[in-house]
Amino acid sequence: MSERFNEYEGLESLDDRSVVGRRIVWSESTESTNDDARLEADAGASEGLVVVADLQTKGRGRMSRTWTSMMGRDILFSVLLRPSAADLPKMPLVAGLAVARTLDAFTDTPISLKWPNDVRANNLKISGSLVESGSSDAGYYAILGTGVNVNLDAAVHPDILEIATSLRTLNGADVSRREVMRRLLSEMDQIYTSTEHMATLVSDWSARLETIGQEIDVRWGDDFLHGLAEGVDDTGRLLLRDRDGEVHRLEAGEVTTVLADPS
Repeated sequence: MSERFNEYEGLESLDDRSVVGRRIVWSESTESTNDDARLEADAGASEGLVVVADLQTKGRGRMSRTWTSMMGRDILFSVLLRPSAADLPKMPLVAGLAVARTLDAFTDTPISLKWPNDVRANNLKISGSLVESGSSDAGYYAILGTGVNVNLDAAVHPDILEIATSLRTLNGADVSRREVMRRLLSEMDQIYTSTEHMATLVSDWSARLETIGQEIDVRWGDDFLHGLAEGVDDTGRLLLRDRDGEVHRLEAGEVTTVLADPS
């Protein structure tokens, strides 16, 4: 019987001091790595657990969207962390900045962030994260679910052709998922475990935000706001000034940039 090669095998203990990647659970296919990580968290798993799969059959993103990926082409994983209460709201920033810094090492294309959690290249999405939190007998936890388009061919997915890209598309050749994953786990660990990196997390993350300074529309559920994205606060919430001059602090939402009137 043939056995599928697990290309993530051996990534554990990249550094004996590391937290992220202390234990890696790989599966060929699963419904959702976030759901798998939550089961582990509720059972008391230590932080740093990474759940990774070659395929998600019910992978999800923000706003109840699905995440498109073919078997063995991209990186689909979730990390279990147990941050302090003060740092819990910053976990989406940890994921986004770690991905952006990782991609810097694999392409010459500038990598930017779109609030709240999209990683972009050439104005197209290359990665996104869904961070979920919960509590168990071991305390509060955060699950950082992340998808990175490594070797995705958007041309075979007409529904995302105009909004998504991948390292393969940017570079014109396949990229090693193993090497991207190795760098990504290291970047995430460096940010999360370093007091110095956590102290500059918001400023480092916001420096890549293409949303700042733009006139935007923000929707979440049935609610809607229009205004100028002036910046973010100390936890990454968007500061949006509406036409009446009131500043709103937004934790989530779907952002659309309002194009200037050419006339």
